[in-house]
Formats: sequence, C-alpha cells, structure tokens
Amino acid sequence: MKKHTFLLFLLPLLLLAACSSEAAQSVETAEEQVQKELDAEIYIPEFEEYPIVSAEIISVPMASSKSLLVTYSREKGSLKSDELISNHEETVGSEVIYGIYEGDPILFKITFDKNEIISGDGSHELRTVNGESVFYQQTTSGENEYLSAFFNAEQGSYTFEFALTEEMTEDEAYWVISTVIQGRNSN
Repeated sequence: MKKHTFLLFLLPLLLLAACSSEAAQSVETAEEQVQKELDAEIYIPEFEEYPIVSAEIISVPMASSKSLLVTYSREKGSLKSDELISNHEETVGSEVIYGIYEGDPILFKITFDKNEIISGDGSHELRTVNGESVFYQQTTSGENEYLSAFFNAEQGSYTFEFALTEEMTEDEAYWVISTVIQGRNSN
C-alpha cells in the first residue's frame, strides 16, 4: 500500500517536470508571446534542416525599442541550464522565449524589428525576392564569408545574417529569405 501511495505522489511530479520545459518551449507559444509583446504580426519560420536553437526578445532601453532575434543551427542539442539562460538574459538584456539549446554551428539569425531600416551608407545592393525589395551585402572576415540582408514589411522589418558555408550557400540563404516573405504574406 505504501508503494502505491508513493507512486501516486511521485508520478504527477515526474509528469510535470517532463512536460513543463517542453510546453514552454514550443515555437508556436513563442510566436504568440512575441506577437503580443511587440504588437505585430510576426512570422517565425521553422525549417526541418535548420532547427531553431533560440528565440529572444531583445530590449534596447535607450531607444525604448524591442526586437525578436531567432537563431538557427545545423543541429539542435540539449537545452542549456536555467542558470546559463538567466546569465545570458542578464548580459544581453533579453527575455528568452524559446531555448537556449546547444547548436553547432550557428548558420543564420533572423531579427524582426518594428522600425523601418534604411541603407544609410548605400553599401547594400538591391535584389527582388518574391516581389519584395531585399537589400543585401556580402562581406568577408578572414576566410569566412557572410551575407546580411533586410527588407521592410508593413509592420516592421526583417534582418538576416548568414554565415555562408558549403551547406549554407548564397542560394540557400535567399531560399530562407523567400520562405520568410511567403510565410509573412500568407499570415
């Protein structure tokens, strides 16, 4: 009888522990939370080949502004400890709403901001992707190549940062941008 009572007491605790972190870790829940907090329709794409390892709301106190930063990787590892996540939030000035999972390597980041972006120094080139004007710039640092791009939408802007590799080619990067444009237009 004592064993059954103990199991009846322990089972709900185990179920709660197993479910609580995953329930709070769904991309759909994160998307809903960020849409309420930023008061905008935001599209967070999910890619089978590039899992999301974190999503966070970054606050810029001096500008009274908030933006969403979503990070994608080749592989999604284990969830980092609550202590590491809290330290990250404190250091960066963010609120983690999904993750932070181990990820190797980080392939790209997508940021949504409610402000319009302009190419202030004129160093960006223009490319049309799915009817949207996308400004982009390719840079090199040592042996590494990067592609940054942005486009302005009705309720804000999307910025992309890609580390170009054999896997994440320039064509693949524009496919990701195209997927965001299509998803945003279908919302």
